[in-house]
Amino acid sequence: MAKELNKNGALRVLMDMCGEESSSNLAVMALEKLLQYDLAAKYWHLGSLSQIDIIGDGFYDTGAHKPGDDFKSCKYLMDKKVDNKRAVLYIGTQGSEPEPVDLKSESSTTGSTTNIKTGRSTAKGKKSHKEEKKEEIPEAEAPKEIKDTSKPRLDSSFKEYIEEVTSTVQPLPTQLEQIKGLSVFVSNQMGGPVSDLSKFSSDLHIAQLKADLKSNVIPIGFVKRGIYYHRALLFKALADRIGVPTSLVRGDYNRAWNVITLMEGTAKHYIVDLMAE
Repeated sequence: MAKELNKNGALRVLMDMCGEESSSNLAVMALEKLLQYDLAAKYWHLGSLSQIDIIGDGFYDTGAHKPGDDFKSCKYLMDKKVDNKRAVLYIGTQGSEPEPVDLKSESSTTGSTTNIKTGRSTAKGKKSHKEEKKEEIPEAEAPKEIKDTSKPRLDSSFKEYIEEVTSTVQPLPTQLEQIKGLSVFVSNQMGGPVSDLSKFSSDLHIAQLKADLKSNVIPIGFVKRGIYYHRALLFKALADRIGVPTSLVRGDYNRAWNVITLMEGTAKHYIVDLMAE
């Protein structure tokens, strides 16, 4: 419901109302409630997600909110022509399957044509009378599979990440060990520790992904050379899946980080470093 309201302009109306000097508490409360049920919009607008904001399938990070901008739906962003702006990162275990490249393949040795969809082979050249008779009876066509174009490409890597951290990180005996284990895992999936950002070539990698996918929206598991904001989002998404309380905070210049809380007599907050050794 919240996403539908945002599509119809409710978020913009409430943001404008809250920006007025005479804004009412009711408008502020309505905006907070709306954002609570659409975490993608919340992160876009506020630049942070708390430990109780659990990222699920369908979340996407469009980048920082700029004055005058409207929050765009994922479908709108997917339909846009590929540009050179910051990629939109998508979190999800479901998505559209890639279209098959060829339905037929030709054999050079037998002179036959094989239909990949049915697995049947038909010899080229003259056919017998029986074969011609059979061919007069048209076969019923199999129903065409309807592709889901409302979601980005299926992210099998992210599904594997969830399975791996669930089996290896979640069972660790303490929260500190879970955080360390998850930090190492995320860093390894995103290209390892980075000592010199100028030599890491993340921008080139992301540009190539956008070209290959023909989309500005990239599933997080496709990113193999990620920097601050890629890593922080992946850490938060995986931490939420295995029950490790984590915040996500956006900074300037494509920076983002995670904040965790450890009880050491009193609650102490720490920033997770996903770029260094």
